[in-house]
Amino acid sequence: MMSTRKIPKMWIILMALMAMVLAVSACAAPAAAPAADSGEMAADGDGEMMEEKHFRATIPFFAQDWSPLRGGGWNMHYLAFWNAGPMYIDEHGELHPYVFNEWTPNEDMTQWTFKIDPDAVYSDGSAITAQDVVATWNLIAHPATTHQRVTLFLTGVVGFEDVFNGEAMTMPGVVALDDSTVQVTLEGSDPLFHKKIATNLIGPVKASVAIGEDGFEVAEWWHPKNNPVTSGPLMPDTMDLNKGVVSFVKNPNFWVAEPKLDRLTVTSIEDTTIVTTMLANGELDQGWPPNDATSQALLGEDFFECGLAPGIGGFFLNPTIEPTSDINFRKALILAVDREQIFNLSSPDGRGWVPTGEPLRALPGQDPDFVPHPFDPEAAKEAMAASTYADVSDVPKMIMAGVSSPGTEVLAQYMAEQWRQLFGIEAIEMSPQFDSWEGPGAPALFRDGAGVRVPDAALMLLGSLHSSSNLARNIMGGYHDPEVDALIEEAVTKGANDPDRIALAQQAQRLYHDQWMVIPIGTGCGGSAKGNVMPWVKGTRRNADAQFLETWTIDIVHDE
Repeated sequence: MMSTRKIPKMWIILMALMAMVLAVSACAAPAAAPAADSGEMAADGDGEMMEEKHFRATIPFFAQDWSPLRGGGWNMHYLAFWNAGPMYIDEHGELHPYVFNEWTPNEDMTQWTFKIDPDAVYSDGSAITAQDVVATWNLIAHPATTHQRVTLFLTGVVGFEDVFNGEAMTMPGVVALDDSTVQVTLEGSDPLFHKKIATNLIGPVKASVAIGEDGFEVAEWWHPKNNPVTSGPLMPDTMDLNKGVVSFVKNPNFWVAEPKLDRLTVTSIEDTTIVTTMLANGELDQGWPPNDATSQALLGEDFFECGLAPGIGGFFLNPTIEPTSDINFRKALILAVDREQIFNLSSPDGRGWVPTGEPLRALPGQDPDFVPHPFDPEAAKEAMAASTYADVSDVPKMIMAGVSSPGTEVLAQYMAEQWRQLFGIEAIEMSPQFDSWEGPGAPALFRDGAGVRVPDAALMLLGSLHSSSNLARNIMGGYHDPEVDALIEEAVTKGANDPDRIALAQQAQRLYHDQWMVIPIGTGCGGSAKGNVMPWVKGTRRNADAQFLETWTIDIVHDE
């Protein structure tokens, strides 16, 4: 029998070697593009020279698509700077008006009426209309738009499923009563529908600019070369997608308040160790460096300030394809992995939270009786023997998707080694594809996660375990359990303070847990509450969905 204590040491050594390699590359490899000084001088309207407030950010990915209608991707971290949502939820879970300044449900919560702020305008000065909202929501509901999270917001709207499945172009449940009034009709009662749509991921776009006569999105309408019209405090200025440098400037027609920033530049830099060096040298104001001892020493622990975030993350198993369609095989894979070691490898400095597999973590409704799956190699062998793959030669190749960073690869390699030593499984392929799968083949395991902006157990499960969610449809390959669905659907109809809302959600969670569907990565950290910014960046806040809040208040203030 193998020693389960030797394997983690091997991977810790591997991580140390990787860190050494990255440290060398940080000295040798250039960044994708130089970052301008955040305190450049610019002339105001009277010709006086004044400091330009330039927010310099970075992402570890060369994004070729900057449409605000995708609902995901690294560049969506900055969508709040240039796209206004219907409403927004702050870091405390409180709801605030934005494009919509009024919302009213009918008596049974099956119909909601929203009023547009009469001052709300696009960057060209034209009014944001109810017709724009209707057109935008119909567009993002359609599969051709490839919005990655639309099911979190519009599931339950009359006609949504027909549009989402490509069988219709419009939802009868979303109508413009006049230029400033949107009415939404739901298939059932939903007391929290207004909070579900409080996100800039479904902010309205100007239909005459972004949507063609055929009802589909106009190609690259968002690119500065096409004179785009947007709604946030900033607007697109220049984009060099080949070099990975995009910039946004102040929107002169933003109606909430004059933005304090003059410019935002986002530069693609794939080597995150270089990002650490540039931040430490004052060449960047914000970025996503590795949360390791080296970065903490250079940037300080406050840079990585982190709070618990609701949600579940890990390697999700696909129950619709072989071999993970066999519950005993899934059970064997999960029992063979030491969750404590996964936690240690993903959080080597101990930062984060106790490892868990509970979807309702850090939420009202977290189950005190929830018991994570144990690490039990002997029980894993028994489960494998009870599966249809007792003969390891019958196990088809397994694809592990979402292995998109060095840290994630360490976790994936650790699990693969456990399975190789315990069962003799060799045929495992790792792919960096994330958010969605483009093939070929289908992944047996997918590294991803789901969270919720509203601190509510029922909405958390609606956006993760329900068959309508992106996690179920795409990440878990079409996971669908009628009993789980029914419990969640009943839960969301209950009032926000009804104890049955939580009880039903907990019951759905237990059923899902008994199906052996996920190997959790239990760091529990929701990302930096301030958004990984340097001390001279003032006013940054993020909510539970990692959206920057009130970006018009963010400022650059260099101490004298």
